[in-house]
Amino acid sequence: MLKAKKIRRKARAVRENLVDDTVSTPEFENEDEAYEFYSMYAGKIGFNVRRASMTVNNENVITRRMFVCSKEGFREKKRGAKRVKKPRPETRTGCPACMVIRLGTNGKYQVTEFVTFHNHQLGAVAASDLVMASQSTENDQDDGFDLADRSPDDSVHKQNLINESVTINFLEGRSCKRYKCTKTPHYGDVGATLEYLQRMQHDNPSFFYAVKSDENGNFTIFFWADSKSIVDFVHFGDVVCFDSGYALQGYGRPLALFTGLNHHKQTVVFGAALLYDESDEAFRWLLDTFKMAMNGTHPKTLLTDRSAAISEAIAATLPATAHRYCVWQIYQHALQQLSQAFHGSRTLEGNFKRCLFDCEDEEEFLTAWKEMLEKYDLEDNQWLADLFSIKEKWALPYGRDAFYADMKSVQQKESLTSELKKHLSLEYGLLNFFEQFERLLCDRRSAELEFDVNANQSTKKPPSMRMLRQAANVYTPAAFKMFEREFELYMDCMLYSCGEMGTISEYRISVEDNPKDHFVKFDSHNSMMNCTCKTFEFIGIPCRHMLKVLDTRNIKDLPVQYIVKRWRKDAKSGPSNSGCAFSFDGDPESAQTKRYNLLCRIFSISAARAATSAESFTYMENQSNILMDQVEQVIQTRPPDIVDLIGANCDRTQNSVDNIVTEGIHSHTNFLNGSADGSLTFPFTLDYR
Repeated sequence: MLKAKKIRRKARAVRENLVDDTVSTPEFENEDEAYEFYSMYAGKIGFNVRRASMTVNNENVITRRMFVCSKEGFREKKRGAKRVKKPRPETRTGCPACMVIRLGTNGKYQVTEFVTFHNHQLGAVAASDLVMASQSTENDQDDGFDLADRSPDDSVHKQNLINESVTINFLEGRSCKRYKCTKTPHYGDVGATLEYLQRMQHDNPSFFYAVKSDENGNFTIFFWADSKSIVDFVHFGDVVCFDSGYALQGYGRPLALFTGLNHHKQTVVFGAALLYDESDEAFRWLLDTFKMAMNGTHPKTLLTDRSAAISEAIAATLPATAHRYCVWQIYQHALQQLSQAFHGSRTLEGNFKRCLFDCEDEEEFLTAWKEMLEKYDLEDNQWLADLFSIKEKWALPYGRDAFYADMKSVQQKESLTSELKKHLSLEYGLLNFFEQFERLLCDRRSAELEFDVNANQSTKKPPSMRMLRQAANVYTPAAFKMFEREFELYMDCMLYSCGEMGTISEYRISVEDNPKDHFVKFDSHNSMMNCTCKTFEFIGIPCRHMLKVLDTRNIKDLPVQYIVKRWRKDAKSGPSNSGCAFSFDGDPESAQTKRYNLLCRIFSISAARAATSAESFTYMENQSNILMDQVEQVIQTRPPDIVDLIGANCDRTQNSVDNIVTEGIHSHTNFLNGSADGSLTFPFTLDYR
């Protein structure tokens, strides 16, 4: 049995990682020592520990061992077992908290994963003790564990906030006073990240990345976006989901993703970040950097996790963007917060998902929510009560003036962070994660190209009805499916005229067995309409009520203003897409650099497509020579001072690089794309605030 004093020394060694970055995690001579270490920590936090899975090598030596909370998993139901009148109560809740150790090259065991989140009540923790813990880092009597035993009367959320803070003080070297603020990158991760980012920019000059450091020079945020992501944002950046779930919950490395939805209803990636700082300032910096990477444009709607820090950052940096909480991320939290209730009922999860993803009418939503609480005896559940109190920020019947693009249906089918989760583990090198990340992007972009080809080469028989034929010709198959559903449902609608005023006519639309009516206003002068259901504003597809009005007025073609470009087959074509996001105003040097960046992005997409076959590569190579000759002719016809300016700008560019390399790391000036005055010189940022 290990002595408590020996364990406390190891805990102190971890905390001293704040000063000495050569100490990252404690080391153990054997598995039992690690078990005692985790058990003492668990005793002070307020949970029990048990040994879980392990890996053994050919020499029968344990190379990996996982220790978990005693409430991890669920009790297995034995086949053929007789029913018991009074079964033992279920004590497990599927808790994810764990510690994983691996055998290192030095023959000792090291901590490679530490999940702090618990989805159940904890004991022996009080918020007032956090101050004592943070002030006792050099006292042998407590060593950061000076926590009084208290009864577990707080909510799971409060307990986990305390648990997170104590764990951070104990293992990761975060600040307890600010709770969740700064994480320490795993040993070697900073170098691996910089190597990846610099290599990507060397291979593709339009690759954008930015790095933020704190006042001590420690790197806290890495953000990056390649040229395809930036071009995708031009076409489909109206709705962005900022998924910071794995950054905030402590699963391995803190990945955050900016994602969206393309015209095939496939997930596209606009940018990614490793987020070691979760303060308000950090989120503001990240959102500002994302906006800068996207050439100053902002999304119409931003979906995020429930976080006060994120909400404040959005209000400060993107005031014109509608902010909603992502229903998919709410569902993921529910799997943890309601795991015991879900496990005890076969139908509760389905009813909860219906409230999240299916109820688009307010009365329907309120009724379904009330029935769910009553049926499953959840009226006193504080987590659900808190969620309902902010329903206007996430429930589908509310905020329908903000464009949403049907993100919920895609998120139910796939999650990029789920695919990347195992590669974020500290058991793998970070370069392995970057390889998997690039592979995932490549696979998804190849799938998008395949869908583009199939959409334009469809062999399906055209619909017989005129408006459906028009829709099938312009919409992608995924968008047409949404339109087709509305078209079919309009046939069940009944229309009643409410009167006219000038060119404006108003109609009441009702559906049998649906007590709520909707009202449509139609302007005969320009065929403009608006409906109280707000489906067109929310999804971008005309609703059944609008289609009923068009049919009543004998309008057989869908007005062009109701065929949204982002859902069309040609969504990525036309000069209007790029022209709306890239402005070349300003001084000549800045304008030339912006043109260069934009051309890099445009031609990188063409290069990626041309590289798919030898024939297309040869064609592209030949055409590039012809294009260069034509470009030279255009340049020769311009005044000579323009050519001189380009040459002078190249000299200034090199000087800017030299200044950054020699002076940037010691400076507190924000070098935005390589220039101290904020002009765009390079597609990356070094921020030493």
